[in-house]
Amino acid sequence: MQPIPIIVEEIPDSIKKYVKQIEKVTFPKQGCTSDVGILHTAKGRYVLKRTKGEKYRKWLYKEYYVLKNIQALTDFQSPRAYKFVQTAEQSWLLLEFLKERR
Repeated sequence: MQPIPIIVEEIPDSIKKYVKQIEKVTFPKQGCTSDVGILHTAKGRYVLKRTKGEKYRKWLYKEYYVLKNIQALTDFQSPRAYKFVQTAEQSWLLLEFLKERR
């Protein structure tokens, strides 16, 4: 059995308040730079990314910065970045969940 990368109790309170009640968290295939979970809530689904380590925390902040600024472009679909939270040891990014196009 795979370890659970993100436990609901460790998600920052500001993110929990934003999404309201988290019904469950599912985990897509994990990469190497961040832990990724899909938050299933009454309001819909969100993508939550968490990084640890200075290098990866900087990369996640750059991702947040680019996503916040790319939204001004028309005809370009990218997920909305809703919240970026830094704690002493981790960085968190809450994103819009985009459905796959087939």
